[in-house]
Formats: sequence, C-alpha cells, structure tokens
Amino acid sequence: MLYAGIDVANRASTVCVVDANAEVILERTVATEAGALMEAFSGLEATRVVIESTPLAEWVALVVEDAGHEAVVIDARSAKRLMDASKKTDRRDARTLARMAQAGWYTAVHRKSAEARLQRSRLQARQGLVEAYKGFAARVRGLLRAHGVRVGRVSKGEFAPRVRALCAEHVPGLAAYLEPLLAAYEHALGEARRLRREIEREAREHAVAERLASVPGVGPLVSQAYVATIDDPRRFASGDEVADYAGLTPRIYQSGELQVQGRISREGDKLLRWHLVEAAHSLLVRGRDCALRRWGLRLAERKGQAKAKVALARKLAVLLHRLWVSGERFKAWPERAVGA
Repeated sequence: MLYAGIDVANRASTVCVVDANAEVILERTVATEAGALMEAFSGLEATRVVIESTPLAEWVALVVEDAGHEAVVIDARSAKRLMDASKKTDRRDARTLARMAQAGWYTAVHRKSAEARLQRSRLQARQGLVEAYKGFAARVRGLLRAHGVRVGRVSKGEFAPRVRALCAEHVPGLAAYLEPLLAAYEHALGEARRLRREIEREAREHAVAERLASVPGVGPLVSQAYVATIDDPRRFASGDEVADYAGLTPRIYQSGELQVQGRISREGDKLLRWHLVEAAHSLLVRGRDCALRRWGLRLAERKGQAKAKVALARKLAVLLHRLWVSGERFKAWPERAVGA
C-alpha cells in the first residue's frame, strides 16, 4: 500500500506519495480540479490519502475516492503541530501529511453526510445574506449622516421606504445614488427571509430538529444548524465534547500548582458557535421562564451578561446533545437543578 498527502489550496494543490518506508516516490503540484487530481493518482496502487480539514477537504476526498483510493480527512490543528512552521512550504506540508498517513499519526475527523453538508451550505448562504443587508444598511446610514440626516430606529421592512422618504425631504439629489444600495438591501433581505421560511418549514417536519426546538431560545434555525453540524450525535461521547467542538470551552493553562482558566477557545465550528450564542441571547432577553433561564440570569448578575451568554451557549450545546441522544423533550423545571 502507498500513502499520500495533499496540501490543498484554492488554485493549486501539492501532492506527495510515499511508500511503506516513508520514501518519497512522487511529488507534484496540480490544479485543484477533479480531473487534475484524479490524473495525479492514476496508475498508483491502493493509496491512503490524508487531507487536512478545510472547506475543500470533503470535495477533494470524494474525488480521491472516485479515483479508487482511500481518503482520510484529519484534524487540521493536530496536523499543524507536526509541521515545521519555520520552513513552511506547500511541498513540506504535503510530505508531512504523506508521512503522517504512513505512520498513522493523525486524528481522523467525521465526514458529514450529503444532507448535512447541503443544509449547512443553505444556513451559511442565509447568514451571508443577513451580513449583506446589514452591510448595505450601515453604508446607507453613513451616507445619510454625512448630510446631517439620521434614519433612527426602524424595522427591517420599513428601512428602505424610510430612507427614500428622508431623501425626498432633505437631500433629493442623493436618492439616485442610494437607490442601487436600497435595491440590493431589499433583495438580500427578501432572499434571507425566503431561506428562513424554508428552514423553519423543514424543521417542523424533522423529528430531531423539532424536539431540540422545544428548548427556549432554540428556534428552527438553531436546531437545524445543530443537527446539520453534529450530523451523528454518537461521534461525541458527551455534550461536553460538543461544547469543545464549537469552541465554547475556556482555555486552561496548568503548570504545577498553578491553573488559570481563560477565555473560550473560539477554535471549532464557527457557524454552530454563532447560532448557540444567538440562542443564549434570545433565552436571556426574551425566553420563557424556566430553570435554565434563571440560572443564566443569576450568572449575568454576578459576572455580566456577556459572560453569562457564553456560559449559557455552552450549556445549550450540552443540553441539546443529551436531548438528541435520549429522545427526550426539554423540561422547564427538571428534578435536578440546572447548574447543580
């Protein structure tokens, strides 16, 4: 059997293949395209190919498997610890990955199902639209402020009509320049709402997502994001591992008798972390009364709302995993007190 590593980049990827003795038998740089990658592995005997977990990793793994070889996606953070940062090149990284494949020095990561990948792409597309219309709104507000006009607080749906009315009243000559921005704002807002309605409709029909949404603050978007990201709850031994995966666990420095607990790592799945923090905010601000919310409010009084929100997001990550695995629904007043 042969072993290979691919240092994947958007335009070109570096491939290294080694034998059972870790001796290099092939090195080349190819275009990051299906045909070029398949051609690089053509004619080789069975090969185990290691790929770092990146946005392109799953697609590259499928291409490798279509070429008749074994593909393993590994934890990128673990791989970087073995790479020489002082002499970092694509060629060296590919060699390191190939030798990791030969020695077995890697941690394979879960490869999501096609359904989960598609759902995450839709959630990310909606998030991009949300960021887009917020950006257009901020730009329009800034341009109006330069002329002494303030929009003030207004709903998303009323923002564009309000801006047009203000322009007509105070700065008529500015309307023609703002109209393209307003049109883009309205389009992004409309598409974001359309995707949200689709996700909400599907969440009501998805048994797991519907059950997870029984938790206050956890709406259809959050439950669908959780399901699509976790994909298979059995790959986590406990909910604490899910919190780690989402980057919601505090960093810990320990040396001798000294132990310091720092801020959350923020290493892990950004999409899931963002949705869990949003759910925690919703629960604290307007969620229905329950033991979980009271725990968060008590913590907010002692440590401030920002820290309470992150701690509550971490607790939600653990709780949702338990509900998924056990098949139970949320209990507002469990027999065992929350945080006990």
